[in-house]
Amino acid sequence: MPKLGMGPIRREQICRAAARVIAAQGFAGTTMRMVAEEAGVSTGMLNHYFANRMEMLEETLIFVSTRQQEREAASIEALEPGEQRLRALIRSVLPTDQETMEAWRVWIAAHGAAVRLPALRRVMASRNALWFEILERGLEGIPTRSPNARLPYAWQLDAMMNGLVIQAITTEAEIALDDIEDAVVAAALEHSRASASANGATGRRRGAGTASA
Repeated sequence: MPKLGMGPIRREQICRAAARVIAAQGFAGTTMRMVAEEAGVSTGMLNHYFANRMEMLEETLIFVSTRQQEREAASIEALEPGEQRLRALIRSVLPTDQETMEAWRVWIAAHGAAVRLPALRRVMASRNALWFEILERGLEGIPTRSPNARLPYAWQLDAMMNGLVIQAITTEAEIALDDIEDAVVAAALEHSRASASANGATGRRRGAGTASA
């Protein structure tokens, strides 16, 4: 039986171990025994904290994404809106160290597993909603609203960044992280200029219509 007050510490210990195993083996390849060995505890200890393997995997995803999102939010907290703020956010997202690389590998593995696991998709959707709030804050000072846009620009920028990072992690493509940062920022700035131009043109058309009425 765990010592009184050790519950949260043990759960974090197990989630950290599970994240390492998932990053290496994927969701399908991760077993309770593997995680127990990585964490240095018994499988009975895992069963004390998690009802089943899927619950452990879902909580590990929440743990990893919470840790990563705290890092991302902190990266822009003291910065003024604008390009440097967006750059700081992107740098906090990129897999520049063991922890962020692990987060990316767990997230990539979760995407694959979520194809057939609705419960996991719901967990990912809730975490994504929080991430998009952070990304919208990172985009402050860079107007990105187009008058005819059907998808939020944050979704589009996220898709671009995901695609580039996944290419860098899962293929042998020689993609430097600095180049990913520059490409994502350039795309946001170009979209902002195009949005401003489109919004200006729409305003002029409306003004002309009012004047001629």
